[in-house]
Amino acid sequence: MEKMTPLKQPRIRESLLGAVIAGAVNGIIAWIALKGEVRVPLSMDSIGSPGITALGNAATVVFSLTFINTCISFLIYRRIARKAVEAPPELRSMPFLSVGLGLAASNTILQFGGFVAAAVLWQRLMGTIMVSPFIAAIILGMIAMVAAALADLRTKREMMDKVLRSRAFAA
Repeated sequence: MEKMTPLKQPRIRESLLGAVIAGAVNGIIAWIALKGEVRVPLSMDSIGSPGITALGNAATVVFSLTFINTCISFLIYRRIARKAVEAPPELRSMPFLSVGLGLAASNTILQFGGFVAAAVLWQRLMGTIMVSPFIAAIILGMIAMVAAALADLRTKREMMDKVLRSRAFAA
């Protein structure tokens, strides 16, 4: 259980356990989906590839995982704050519909856009790369792990920043 201290900025190591679990789950799902293939394209030498690529699948994972993980992180962090006497009241009463979903949308747009831009550059510079299904699953799991960690960390930091901004505005 996380301990809440007054206005403590969240750190990346607090997000690692959930990120590793998300990476492992998504890597296993990718392995199950790809294990029958001999070789899997990591990327193709064209924007519109006719088949499935590992980076194409990873884009969907980044989008959905970021949105879901941000919502879950928001609700858990707010619940921890509600149980902690020393947590700021602004954090304990933060609304999910306006703030939580807004954070989920902004995190998703940021991470999905960043990933797609990086994947397009990768595809442009590296072209077609074929890998084994195991390597494709490992890469997909690592991408999921990074997406989950960043979503969790950004959510908690944005929540704390909103508290600090509301206090600065009130002063």
